[in-house]
Amino acid sequence: MRILIVDDLEANRVLLSHLVELQGHVAIPCPDAEQALLAYDTHGADLIFMDVVMPKVDGYLAAKQLKEKIGDYFVPIIFITALQDEDALVRCLEFGDDYLVRPFNQIMFNAKIAAHIRTIDLHRKAEQQHTELTYLHNRLMQEQEMAQHVFDHATQVNHQNCENIETYLSSASQFNGDVLLIAKSPAGGVYVMLGDFTGHGLPAALGSLPLSQLFHSLVLKQLSVGDLARELNRVLVDFLPDYMFCACVIAELNSQGDQLRLWSGGLHDSLILNDNYQVSERISSLHMPLGILEDDVFNTGSLEFKLAPSDKVIFYTDGILEAANDRGELFGRQRFETVLERSQCDIEKVRKGFHRFIGYQQGNLTQDDDISLVSISAGPVSFNNIKENQLHQVAYDINRAPVPWSIDMKLSITELRLGSPVSQLVDMVGEATGLYSDKPVLSVLISETYNNALDHGVLELESSLKDGPEGLFNYYALREQRLSEYDKGQIDIHIAHRLMDAGGELIITVQDSGSGFDFQQLVLSSGEESHGRGLSLVEQLSESMTFTDSGRCIEVTYRYRKD
Repeated sequence: MRILIVDDLEANRVLLSHLVELQGHVAIPCPDAEQALLAYDTHGADLIFMDVVMPKVDGYLAAKQLKEKIGDYFVPIIFITALQDEDALVRCLEFGDDYLVRPFNQIMFNAKIAAHIRTIDLHRKAEQQHTELTYLHNRLMQEQEMAQHVFDHATQVNHQNCENIETYLSSASQFNGDVLLIAKSPAGGVYVMLGDFTGHGLPAALGSLPLSQLFHSLVLKQLSVGDLARELNRVLVDFLPDYMFCACVIAELNSQGDQLRLWSGGLHDSLILNDNYQVSERISSLHMPLGILEDDVFNTGSLEFKLAPSDKVIFYTDGILEAANDRGELFGRQRFETVLERSQCDIEKVRKGFHRFIGYQQGNLTQDDDISLVSISAGPVSFNNIKENQLHQVAYDINRAPVPWSIDMKLSITELRLGSPVSQLVDMVGEATGLYSDKPVLSVLISETYNNALDHGVLELESSLKDGPEGLFNYYALREQRLSEYDKGQIDIHIAHRLMDAGGELIITVQDSGSGFDFQQLVLSSGEESHGRGLSLVEQLSESMTFTDSGRCIEVTYRYRKD
């Protein structure tokens, strides 16, 4: 170590230098404060021995000048003095770090050096750790800023401004582990997903990145909420570690705002409030959270609800129910529903009531989890940025070349037992044509013609079996029985796409191997009957519907325009 020795007497400088060098250190002797300052500039120092009584500038002032030059860097100053009065020793500790009283022996001198070397080493290590921590902190802040930028960019379209929806979102940290996705459907309705990832902060928020873009691309395909959940689950099963998952609810409100389709996995009960803002329907989760089950066991089953014009639909994460005040009382379900009722489901009033409970106004808010609350009002769906959404749809379709094409599918009795191909066909047609907003209509056309061919053609079921209180039950029981017992039967499906001016048409042809049936009776059935409505609806939705081959073949033409 480099040890600076400041003493006006040469004999003292020689003695101290000799003792320092015996310990293997470098001695830098100086006769006064001025030389000491110059020596520090030239050589630096790790430790300083300072005589108290010196001409011109005494040791106290010299120590002050050196400390000003040294700054924040730790260099101990040990005063060497013959003065033993209390005031002198106090001043040594005031202007320096320690003192050594003359006369002293070599053992005491070496002990002082050793003690301060240990202190110096501790300070150097602390400074190094501080430097490393500062670097890591600055790097972390840069990474968080970059991550925040990525999150902002990736989720900037998540909260499309739907006038039917009010939200309250509060993150427990810089990054929100809850995810709220809102998107206008091609059919004019709105899709909403509220998810709660395991934990909170950046690790939880990372799960929202793959969901955001996928959610919006799937919405453009007008997927059902169950199929949408399935696609998101596929991604999260591969993306998330085993200990993470996403409890969520996915809902679709139709364009008239009177029908809600909902899939819920692992989240608290969703609520439907009536015109008195009381709970009229409590919708429990029926499925596992996303990111847990493999695709072959995933359940896409969803629920459907009719909404009155004044109804409200409420989604929320567990952060709001599990928030506690300073007495340890949870906000809880009952208090939450009471606040919803008393505030008439005004989200701003709910927020204020929640803050009063947890002590926000007193500055005692401690948020241990992310909080999300979503209120959806029934009624016609409206967006403030409709033009932007339309441009987004146009941008999605801009590279789609209009071409003619056709699909052929031959299904034997073995394939017919495996399940309906309707959803796959609707997806294929929608993807090939870009008619995502027409998928509800296409689903009706394909499903009704397929079911008609299967039920009345291949399985030879009479519609009259549905009559009576137990009719539907008996009908579908016999349907399943025949489907499992029959050893022959076939349905051929042909879908052709033709181009027309400013649009095109789809020709859906379904041929079955049955013996034919009285299709005139089905089409002309009364609206009061429980059967026959499907083909009547097909006839209303399509350009034309014709039967041939004694009812074994049905051909439906559906036309569309591309504006």
